[in-house]
Amino acid sequence: MAQVLRGASGLGGGVAVEALWVAAGIFALLLLASPFIALAVFLVVRSRRDRGGFLRRFFLYGMLLLSGVLVAAGLSGLLALADPDVEAGTGYTAFMLSCVIVGAPVLLLTARRVRRALAAGEGAAGWEIYLTAAELTGLLTAAGAAAVWGRSLLLDFRFDVAPAAAALVWGAVWLIHHRIAGGRPRSDRLRWGVILGSLAGLAGTAVFAVVFLEAVLQMLYDSAAGTALVSSAGETLRGSTPGLAVWGAVWVRYWWVPAPVRDPLWRGYVLLAGVAGGLLTMLAGVWDLSYRILDWWLGNADGLSAGMHFMEAPRALALAAVGGFLWRHHRAALGPGGAPSRTEVDRVHDYMVAGIGLLAAAGGLTAVAAAVIEASFPGGFYSSDRSALAAAVTVLLVGGPLWLRCWAPIQRRRRADPAAELGSTTRRIYLVCLFGAGGLAALVSLLILVYTVLDLALAGALDAWVFYDIRWPLALTAVVGAAAGYHRAVRRADLAEALEQEAPAAAVRSVVLVGRSVGEAARMVQERTGAEVQVWERPDAEAPPLAPDGVEALIQAVETSEHRRLLAVVRRRGVEVVPYEAAQP
Repeated sequence: MAQVLRGASGLGGGVAVEALWVAAGIFALLLLASPFIALAVFLVVRSRRDRGGFLRRFFLYGMLLLSGVLVAAGLSGLLALADPDVEAGTGYTAFMLSCVIVGAPVLLLTARRVRRALAAGEGAAGWEIYLTAAELTGLLTAAGAAAVWGRSLLLDFRFDVAPAAAALVWGAVWLIHHRIAGGRPRSDRLRWGVILGSLAGLAGTAVFAVVFLEAVLQMLYDSAAGTALVSSAGETLRGSTPGLAVWGAVWVRYWWVPAPVRDPLWRGYVLLAGVAGGLLTMLAGVWDLSYRILDWWLGNADGLSAGMHFMEAPRALALAAVGGFLWRHHRAALGPGGAPSRTEVDRVHDYMVAGIGLLAAAGGLTAVAAAVIEASFPGGFYSSDRSALAAAVTVLLVGGPLWLRCWAPIQRRRRADPAAELGSTTRRIYLVCLFGAGGLAALVSLLILVYTVLDLALAGALDAWVFYDIRWPLALTAVVGAAAGYHRAVRRADLAEALEQEAPAAAVRSVVLVGRSVGEAARMVQERTGAEVQVWERPDAEAPPLAPDGVEALIQAVETSEHRRLLAVVRRRGVEVVPYEAAQP
């Protein structure tokens, strides 16, 4: 071990990068393996008929994955020695050779054992989990190494062998497992590989797209404002281009190329990662830009020139543009495919966006209310607090319109189609969660408020300045309490209207039909009204038959009656309908 450490201490820059990517690959392996370990333990404990079979297969696939990582890490490390600028010690070379010499036979023997198990029809589930883990490990390591290699090539004009070797070897690992997984029907476990690969591509593309677009806008801003002397936008542009290309290719491969399977897993990914992630990114950019404009309008407490004050505005514009594109793109992907009806996915999107806007508006309003209380005291509001007030106002101005933009159409749809909206599980969860979480936050704020007042009162320091000390819990209690109360009122109105709509359907009606040969009429009455019809046959020969118009008259009488039980007697002049109640014993 000492020799390994001494050898590693003499590594050049390229091999150091390679060591970092080996560590990243192992970390990704452990991160991906942790849920599978928990799943294996859970299934082994729950299954009494397995007798260790599942556990043996789990460690078999784990050995296959670990030996593959060792071989890939060793090969990429050995290839990095081809760089003439790298001075690696004997310990480093021995360690990489050991990974290949030990890992390769284990990989071959384990792969042979896995192939025989699959041929015998065993371990198909474990094989799919292994494919997903190996594919993602190769993807993340290869894409990261390729981005580092491209950055060194464009930014430093140097061909760095270490990340190129890592990208080559780990790219081969990814390609092999990706082709194997793609040649099989994508089951639920293999679908996780597609979703996680798309998530990685989306996150990497979004980050590098923001950096790239910010650099482009920064160069335009520098030429217009004359701030090029303090900017490095050109280097940032060259350095971010490889990352954007690599992660963009990953996103295209996992998101754009496969035919989407619109299952709950796919919808959850689109809603959480695409819609919510894009919306939050866009709001961050809009808030940042609005804050800088308002802070400049209020007086620019820092005393900077306009060019320096708005120097970070390109970042805000880049965040807003990239986030807005992701939001709109994933929102369009959730479309019902031409169906005119409003789906539950549409409701999830609308309520989620409304919730984000409401939280932002509540936070901004709380900060503004606290600042107003602070400014009412002499000397309580300093000029340095002006930026904080500007930030709070911009949060309120961004979140409030967003909430109104989504909540007003929701309420209009509720009035237009109350049956569909009131029966929506998404609406019930939204209202209950907002009322519950808001009530809990208001309760905690009220507890802090009361504690502060009582503490000052018991210490004999209770005066008008107590409002200054409790400005934050007071503002939070008022704002959050009002929001929770409003949503509680909306929820109570929904419950009351839902009960009114369900009342006619919940009323149980029973009809006793007395006549001769009225079975067909009883069936028609039951089908048309939903009432339970009981037939009593009249044995006397003088009993008149029930005419067709009499059946329609009976149906109308049942539908318009306000009583739960009816007695219908067929007479010569028509049907006599009499309400009755069960006698109490």
